[in-house]
Amino acid sequence: MPTGPNASDLTPDITSIAPQISLKDWTPRTDPTAKTITFTPTAEYTVIGRDEGVTIQLMDARINSVVGSSLLAIAMEWREVDGDGVWETGSVAINVGKFPPDFVLENFTADQLIIDNGDSVRLTWAAGGVSSLKLLYDVAEIDVTNKATYTAPNITRTTVFYLRGTVQEGNGTVERTLSVTVTVRVPDLTVRRLTVIDELCVGGGAQSVVQKYLGEDPVHPLEHMLDGSPDTYYMSTQHQSGLGHLILDRGEYAPPFHSIEILTGTSSGDFPAGGFKVYGAASDGMSGWTRLGASWAPDFTFTSPDGPLAYRFLHVKLEHNVAHRLAIRSFTVSPAAVLRLDADCADFGVPIKAHHGVD
Repeated sequence: MPTGPNASDLTPDITSIAPQISLKDWTPRTDPTAKTITFTPTAEYTVIGRDEGVTIQLMDARINSVVGSSLLAIAMEWREVDGDGVWETGSVAINVGKFPPDFVLENFTADQLIIDNGDSVRLTWAAGGVSSLKLLYDVAEIDVTNKATYTAPNITRTTVFYLRGTVQEGNGTVERTLSVTVTVRVPDLTVRRLTVIDELCVGGGAQSVVQKYLGEDPVHPLEHMLDGSPDTYYMSTQHQSGLGHLILDRGEYAPPFHSIEILTGTSSGDFPAGGFKVYGAASDGMSGWTRLGASWAPDFTFTSPDGPLAYRFLHVKLEHNVAHRLAIRSFTVSPAAVLRLDADCADFGVPIKAHHGVD
């Protein structure tokens, strides 16, 4: 027990502490000279089950009022029940901060815990009595002293935000850190090393959709039909019957495809389409479209009978002859990959620049 008048000490008087332990028939012994509190069983030893916890309480301790951090070390002698009889020592150290009475750092929250790629996050907290306050995430370290909120822009991957409050008085320093995690749907990914055992397919990022006449609900935008999730969907704003158009731009370097699947309605079956006509073209001009298929059901599936098709643009005419809004939860073109690696080929559908060589 760190005992004394300094910033690194926890208590000025170890004898003020009333120690307790949750194990039956164990007793504590306080040694002011060695600055230790030792718990021992009445018997030679006690068997503690693997799923049994042990709670130690240090009650009524007088705390040293000098600001700082104290390292509280806990050691235990133990051995396996079926071991060879050799006692081992395990230990752990707990850093205990001593803060001034007016110190406050709490209620660190984000306005949204799940966001879309590229969205901003507004963070709020309550703080007082701090010498400095910093917000840390990724490689950013932002001074937010005397602030109660910060908006982090363009979050593209799941991120842990840390709020670190520091108090310094004289030579004593103490810190407290709070955290909150924000999850990004379809996040960007940065890795130090990637090992692929079988096949790597990457794509879909270059795709975009343009719609006409049906409108776009800001809560359910067009890109939701491309994110691969059955729980998200695009929703129109128009309620009346009519003809709607969607044009999918697969990107300049999109590979040939062999199948199309369009699923309308929400996952519960609400707001389906009345039918489809689907066309393909190499450019997005008003002419040169080739009809690929049609369906008068809520969903559309197409498989090319003549092998892969090299169309960049797909034009979907929606026969929305129903008096309600329209939902589209999935618009899938296969294969959507712009990069493919396997044991026999390396097919890059995008320009590649290697700064330090290719292995």
